[in-house]
Amino acid sequence: MKMARGRAIGLLGAAASATWASQLRAQTSAPVVRMGTILADSFAQPFYALDGGFLDRAGISGQVSVFPGSGAISTAVAAGAVDLGLCDAVVIANGLIHNVPFATIAGSGLFRATEPTGFLCVDKSSTLKDPADLNGKSISVPSLGSLTTLAIQEWLRQNQADPSSVKFIELPFPQVAAALSRGTVAAGYIGEPVLLNALATTSRTFGNPYAALGPQVLVCNWVTTRDWLAQNHDLAKRFVSAMTATAVWANAHRDLTAPILAKYSKIDLDSIKAMRRTAYATSLDPKMLQPALDAAARFKATSRPVSIEELIAKL
Repeated sequence: MKMARGRAIGLLGAAASATWASQLRAQTSAPVVRMGTILADSFAQPFYALDGGFLDRAGISGQVSVFPGSGAISTAVAAGAVDLGLCDAVVIANGLIHNVPFATIAGSGLFRATEPTGFLCVDKSSTLKDPADLNGKSISVPSLGSLTTLAIQEWLRQNQADPSSVKFIELPFPQVAAALSRGTVAAGYIGEPVLLNALATTSRTFGNPYAALGPQVLVCNWVTTRDWLAQNHDLAKRFVSAMTATAVWANAHRDLTAPILAKYSKIDLDSIKAMRRTAYATSLDPKMLQPALDAAARFKATSRPVSIEELIAKL
């Protein structure tokens, strides 16, 4: 699928107010890789790669642009406005169904059931007790038709509730606690960095829906197009190696990644140190993707099943 040049320029323009590039030291001729991400800890790997020098050491000049969500990032990748972007598996699968030649080459933000960085929450005054109490109610998610939506639907199904009776409403994390207090929604998914303050003030946890998809789930993955990959195969391999090194370092040094996240997110450093932090995948394991694809087909988030072989491109 091709997009008009004007559309690609428009996408870059929308992200231009939040674009950062590495300052190469001695590699002025290094190829530039343009990355698209979201300003959240689960999607923060490119910032750590940039400031930690992992891209520089791989001979890559990195540039990061921030977008509002996975859908916007996937559109930018398809348009050629960025070379690689962080998207969830459902967004990538829907692109493939619509003949966008996406290629997933690496995992990134990782959900671990033992270290959840987000919860389905209710107001502290709520009388809701069990998942079935949400039947017929409204639930907020950060993006409709997203991996979070599917996780909640699967969690409801596994807990003998009726996912088809629930109405999903799109709300960004900072607006959820107030919506819960007003009764606009009965429950809402809140992730870090907003979760820490919400639980300290007006909200309480109600469920850990991502755990319904497995003990470890890839929240986002590095995706490009088959055309870019064919023209930049060696560069792609170096990029994946740099991101693997970044993941290993970030997982072991959260004390060092906290100031980097504070720098880009403008969140107080003490708050970042206190909140639940994301782990990053050091491999692209199909077991961490398949449950999401299965749930997408089950709940009609995709018009047909998408296989791992379609999703992942081997380097």
